[in-house]
Amino acid sequence: MRILIADSGSTKTSWMLVEVSQDAPTVQRAYHTMGLNPLFTKPKQISGTLSEVLSAFGIDTVDALYFYGAGCRDQRCSIVRKSLASVLPSSAVVKVASDIEGACRAMGDGICCIMGTGSVAAFFEAETDTVCNFLSLGYILGDEGSGAYFGRQVLSDYLKSEMPRKVRKVFEEDFGEISHQEAIAHVYQGQFPNRYLASFAPFIGRHLSLGYCHKVALQGIRAFFKRNVMHLHPKPTDRISFVGSVAFHLQDVIREVASCYRLQVGTFLQNPIDGLVEYHKINH
Repeated sequence: MRILIADSGSTKTSWMLVEVSQDAPTVQRAYHTMGLNPLFTKPKQISGTLSEVLSAFGIDTVDALYFYGAGCRDQRCSIVRKSLASVLPSSAVVKVASDIEGACRAMGDGICCIMGTGSVAAFFEAETDTVCNFLSLGYILGDEGSGAYFGRQVLSDYLKSEMPRKVRKVFEEDFGEISHQEAIAHVYQGQFPNRYLASFAPFIGRHLSLGYCHKVALQGIRAFFKRNVMHLHPKPTDRISFVGSVAFHLQDVIREVASCYRLQVGTFLQNPIDGLVEYHKINH
């Protein structure tokens, strides 16, 4: 059986082709494309990207496609599914679910948090495959502790000269000088403002030894716990795990904040795709 699994954030989509056979070892091949969040990506881009993926793998179709994506909620799931199904024969199974559902399936029971370009927290019960998540609200109204959240803070501080002089120098060594006009054009007129903002977030993880960066990281993680995790009413016995590049690089800060709430930290995954492969080897 040939299965294609996709984990799509707002910035990047990880694809894994899995060929499962009773008579031979499982074969896995990976590929990466742009993020396919339906809030920012048109249906033709979604179907075109799947065609690109199939071509890269040298195949025409798959038996089943499981797509987990940021922004895949309610009717948007149907839009994404229709776009993907248009590339495959009617016999292919095509299922679309949210990125948080994928992260939960990859990590198992307990509280599961995504902290990448965007952020969200959910409680997962593996036995019933039940996901209960709190509102994310996106990078304008929410997404505390996400790449877009940290990038917005850092960029704003830079443009408003709120950064300490030493930190500003390091920032310009990493990104060059950025004008108000350039930043405003990307944020207010660009096609993917959340990706643009998130591109500045790695600055925090790279320079945590700087007091400014540690302070911004601590404030952002605290906001994520207060405005997301605690709305799930976690118990001290609940395991809380994290997936996403931001969480992966800010593990020490997350552990620091979690200890203040007396919560037990579980695992950190930079990408849930491997866990999803193991899940769908059994559930397909």
